[in-house]
Amino acid sequence: MSHRGATKLTWLGLGLTLLTLLVSYWQILIKWVHDLWDDPNYSHGLLVPFISLYIAWARRSKWDQRRVAPWAPGLFLVAVGALLYVVGGIAGELFTQRFSFLLTLWGCLLTSLGPNALRPFFFPLVYLIFSVPLPYILYDSIGFPLKLIASSSATWFLHLIGVPIYREGNLLYLPNMVLEVVDACSGIRSLMSILALSVVVAWFMHKDIWRRILTCLMAIPVVLFTNSLRIVITGILAVKLPKYAFGFFHSFEGELLFLVGVALLLGLSFIIKRRGDALIEDKKVDEIKGALTPAPHGRLGLLAQFIAPLVILSGFWVTNVANRVEPVSLKTPLAAFPKKIGQFVEVDEEEMPPRVLEVLGVDSYILRAYKDPNGYVLWLYIGYFKDQKEGAMIHSPKHCYPGSGWSPIRSDVVTLDVDTLGTGEKQRIKINEYLLQKGESRQMVYYWYQSRGRVIANEYVDRFYMILDSILRRRSDGALVRISGAVDPEGRQKVVLLEFIRELYPHLQEFLPE
Repeated sequence: MSHRGATKLTWLGLGLTLLTLLVSYWQILIKWVHDLWDDPNYSHGLLVPFISLYIAWARRSKWDQRRVAPWAPGLFLVAVGALLYVVGGIAGELFTQRFSFLLTLWGCLLTSLGPNALRPFFFPLVYLIFSVPLPYILYDSIGFPLKLIASSSATWFLHLIGVPIYREGNLLYLPNMVLEVVDACSGIRSLMSILALSVVVAWFMHKDIWRRILTCLMAIPVVLFTNSLRIVITGILAVKLPKYAFGFFHSFEGELLFLVGVALLLGLSFIIKRRGDALIEDKKVDEIKGALTPAPHGRLGLLAQFIAPLVILSGFWVTNVANRVEPVSLKTPLAAFPKKIGQFVEVDEEEMPPRVLEVLGVDSYILRAYKDPNGYVLWLYIGYFKDQKEGAMIHSPKHCYPGSGWSPIRSDVVTLDVDTLGTGEKQRIKINEYLLQKGESRQMVYYWYQSRGRVIANEYVDRFYMILDSILRRRSDGALVRISGAVDPEGRQKVVLLEFIRELYPHLQEFLPE
């Protein structure tokens, strides 16, 4: 199909740019598809590109009314996308890498075709965002409040119908058992899917922005209602018919209530539509814009087309160069770590299963239990990486613990004064304090990142320095130090754990590289 203003050089530039984009992001795209296939929280993401293509195809008639005009400012998006590619590649952050692909794709199309040619396809291009899984630290921060809301709503209703129940956090105590509201029942999984659906429904059913926004916002109460209802049904079955409360029936109940949520969303959207204008037919852009004439081809726009592939390749090259860091070994093997630290004595040591070690990618670690004179037992974990890269990188406890069934209750940063090895001087460090719960058990965790001479609490700050040091110092070694212990009935766990950290810190300096 030929268009006024388009030339063979334009299509050649676009084809070269998209080919470069595909080659540079090939491994990221393969893993992206694989993760969407395996992750039930985001399996809807596999459908998103097809929905986008359908919407673009449905709007193809609008394409004839546009002139293709290469647009040099689109190169800015390509450059930002390439920068995010570098940051995500070095930091091993999949969300950043995937979002950089979308940003670079948008920039390539804008540079080659111009905003006027792309205007009819703005929505399907932006809709691709719903195929990008959220970072799990953000996913968990959304999921936990949803669990509390769903469990408290279900508790209120079960009380109302006479079912004896007591709630503590996301734990529901029934006469014959304890129910835990896990991630699958929190609503976060269905929220992602129904939100993606609500955007499509809003786009096709409503013509003004406020009704579209309202339809999308309806996804939140719909999800909260259906998941609270699921917990209510599970609670009733657990008391009346325990054998039907779990297993196949529980899973089937979840799928059925998801369909109920979809039906509710469509029903609410129809109500919103009936109280507003008739079903949408897009206003013709020419009527809105009048005789808009896009800027003609210029040498700058055509030149930008052929600069875009070079910018993409530059990001690919910088990422690969920065990832060629020099491995840095420990000063002393962790196996030689003291079995007595102050008044704390080692009482146990565990080895991680090979499968866990493979996932962590850690080069050296210890996992030991120490006991204080009063019998309180705590666990010390030190995981060291000679060089961090994708697949072998420090995992934040805020990712690992929820994945093991622990629910976060509180997360703070505390300041601690510790001794510096060999100087007798005090050093002030900031570390994370993390309180978690699983079933009736509670655990307090302290952790920090000790990397290349720095002690850092925030994982994103640690990633920033890792990227900087990878480029400037050709180093990405680092360690996660984690101390954990059960919440004591007398509440003395905090005092004991912090005392252990003070005794521990000078020893760390004997083993971890500066």
